[in-house]
Amino acid sequence: MRFPAGLPVFLRTVKNSGLRPFAKPAEWFRKNIKPKHWIIAFSAALWLIPASTPHGAVPFLPACAADPRPTAGWGALWFPDDSNFAVAAGRELLARPDFPAAVCYLRLAEDARDQDPQFLTDLGEAYWGAGEPDLALAEWEKALALFPDGDDLSVQVWKGYFEIERWDRAETAIGRRLESRPDDPEAKYALALIRAAQNPGGALALLAELKSAPQPIGANARSLEAVIRAAIARRVPEYIFASTGEELIRLGEMGLAKEALRRAIERNPKYGEAYALLGVAQEASGEDPEESYRRGAALAPDSALACLVYGAWLRRRGEIALARWWLMQAWRERPGDWIIAAELAQADFALGNPGDAESWVRQSVDLFPGEPEAWIVLAAFYIENDFRVAEAGIPAARQAVILAPNNDRALDLLGLGWFKMGDSSLAERLFLRALEENPDSAKAHLHLGMVYREQGRAADARTEWETALRLDPKGLIGSQAKDLMEKP
Repeated sequence: MRFPAGLPVFLRTVKNSGLRPFAKPAEWFRKNIKPKHWIIAFSAALWLIPASTPHGAVPFLPACAADPRPTAGWGALWFPDDSNFAVAAGRELLARPDFPAAVCYLRLAEDARDQDPQFLTDLGEAYWGAGEPDLALAEWEKALALFPDGDDLSVQVWKGYFEIERWDRAETAIGRRLESRPDDPEAKYALALIRAAQNPGGALALLAELKSAPQPIGANARSLEAVIRAAIARRVPEYIFASTGEELIRLGEMGLAKEALRRAIERNPKYGEAYALLGVAQEASGEDPEESYRRGAALAPDSALACLVYGAWLRRRGEIALARWWLMQAWRERPGDWIIAAELAQADFALGNPGDAESWVRQSVDLFPGEPEAWIVLAAFYIENDFRVAEAGIPAARQAVILAPNNDRALDLLGLGWFKMGDSSLAERLFLRALEENPDSAKAHLHLGMVYREQGRAADARTEWETALRLDPKGLIGSQAKDLMEKP
């Protein structure tokens, strides 16, 4: 038998009080018990509560790790029969957010709340945030079965499957959504994208329906439809899939691009450009593209695209000399391309040849003086390398803005140039203009955060960096944002 955890404390309290209750109890109570003694006795009695209660050593349930503990945290642990405590604690942690701890607390209430759609939705959100998408979607599916008219929930389900690239489940969930909301352009567009990747011709009817949809869906649908129709005219199945995959990359749909490009490769295992494009989609998805890039360049050494993406990847890896060789191959196949010129400039700059590097990007502007993208390449070379920023970088960025006043990349570069020259006020205005044009510009959010940090606005800076990381979780910009947040 185990003594209650507070028994020694109780006995010591009685002894120290000078009380002697064990001889002639009635007389003792009459002579000795005073109000202050009741207070002492009550305090000591708390220590007599068994060790399985709040003032003992072990709670009814194991603690969920959370720092600080949520307001209802103790209640959830000591009173497991009342699920309201656990739910309140879980929802508080969702709002922080602290997803693993939210999962822990919400699971304490799981048996009592498993028929509650809102609870299941919250538990799914906690699982999703904790990196358990399959468990999240299972909870959301249960919630949707209980509440089939849940508008937001049906969107959450199909978008969840879409994000984790479960295309069959996504298509089924979108179908359910369109049964109740047949005019939902976002769901219809997602369905068209899935069909385009798996059967390009089968997507044409849906894409045609979306031509007049709100932007950017309407423009994207028209562009994808045009690419598919042009590819179908060639009557080469692997080319149809590769062209569709390339357009899906341009649209930012990397998961579906990989789906289409793998189908192109299945039909022609020696299709070098399809491998090269697959590498682009893999790299953008945070996967290792090395095998795809190597195969693409080996199978299609006369393809400017295959040589360019392989060379650019090698340059980013630090294999500069080999990168330059492949980039020169690309230039020979497609001279005058400012994207290739920009990569050659970066390679020569890294090799310690700034004059040669400058000539590459200058050449692009000389060939295409009215093309804003050429000026953007020139400005990026100077500004991002901290090389002749004032005398060459800012003028180039300014010319890009003159030619394309709504181009967020041009505005961002001009802002970055002024920031590096110490004019944070002008830089802030330009970054904000860039974000007006494109709220999803990870670079502009990153740079705006740098301005805010310099201005002493730490909370605003962190918000911008968190946004940049969310927009580019697996890329260079996201990595830079994460590094900045971790610096003191």
